[in-house]
Amino acid sequence: MTSIITTRHELHEHPEAGLHLPWTQRYLLGRLEAAGIECRLGRGLTSIIAIVRGPGPSDAVSRPVVLVRTDMDALPVQEETGLPWAATNGAMHACGHDCHMAIVLHAAFEVQQRREELAGDVIFFFQPGEEGHGGAELALKEGLLDVLGTRPVAALGFHVLAHHLQCGKVVSREGAVLAGSTLIDVDFHGRGGHGSAPHLARDPLAAAAAFVTTSATMMSMRMDPREHTVLTYGTVSAGVARNIIPEKAELRGVIRGFSESSIDEVEQLARTGAEGVATSHGVTVKVGVRKDTVPTVTSGSELANLRAIVGDAVGELDEPLAIAEDFSWILRQVPGVFLLVGASTGDPATSPSNHSAKATYDDSILAPTADLVVRWVLGRLDMAAPDAHS
Repeated sequence: MTSIITTRHELHEHPEAGLHLPWTQRYLLGRLEAAGIECRLGRGLTSIIAIVRGPGPSDAVSRPVVLVRTDMDALPVQEETGLPWAATNGAMHACGHDCHMAIVLHAAFEVQQRREELAGDVIFFFQPGEEGHGGAELALKEGLLDVLGTRPVAALGFHVLAHHLQCGKVVSREGAVLAGSTLIDVDFHGRGGHGSAPHLARDPLAAAAAFVTTSATMMSMRMDPREHTVLTYGTVSAGVARNIIPEKAELRGVIRGFSESSIDEVEQLARTGAEGVATSHGVTVKVGVRKDTVPTVTSGSELANLRAIVGDAVGELDEPLAIAEDFSWILRQVPGVFLLVGASTGDPATSPSNHSAKATYDDSILAPTADLVVRWVLGRLDMAAPDAHS
């Protein structure tokens, strides 16, 4: 069988971004089906639901199910690592999803070989479109959690880090592990005119600039700093010439926080602030928001279950990280654990981070993480089996 390291390198060489990942799906599907694993494909996205069933007749009432998820998509980044297996097609697994796929694929192989030991059934979910494309939400709408007739009792997800953690260290924490991300669009509409006569116009760009400054003040004065909620605007678009006051100015930003309530509070502050600025500048404003992700929250009881199975293999994450992850939508409906896995190839304090064109990940973490996944699958199903509580 192809080694887990070779699998990862083959996936790394062929990155695809977004929801439509035909090569990646074909590669994974071929490997899974060759191992005798039952697979179902997504309808609106190139996902794979790989199913390994335990022995005996399926019973939708008493037969427990657990779910393990990996993302599949890459980023539109031109790779600059210089690795022998570097991608050359303008995309890159700069966030380590190639590692995730290799880990879950080989964990599925192991579980398939040990299926007689299973006290229930397992869903290994291969998901495209994690990088801002809504893949998890689409899969949930397609019935991911009900594919076996009964919802999973627990779910497991993880993410490798090219920085921050020492290589091989695996951590989680009860509560928020990662932030939720709400996308915010603020569009000011005014009356254009000649730059020599600003009094005859209503300048939406001036309103947008004032609003960005006002937002920073509102955040510092109105939000509890212990919430660690942030609002950042990354792009502004306005105008076509230096001497023309534009008709509109558009801001695009992100709200990040570790609780949905704090994110919602910032959203309301932004709406109120935008309307106030618009009124004072004599322009109009439209605010649009979309929850890209919610906070990724680990269940305390499920973390205790995991540690009961794998012992001290999972350490404690001191504070949540402000990055976001759409596995959060699954954890919103199924109690589970999200792990962070250190995979830095150098000093994690100075190594290029996830999403960098120079990000690299250490192959040494692949097999141990796959083993942890297998141990959790077997152990968590044993805990959930009806006779475990008799």
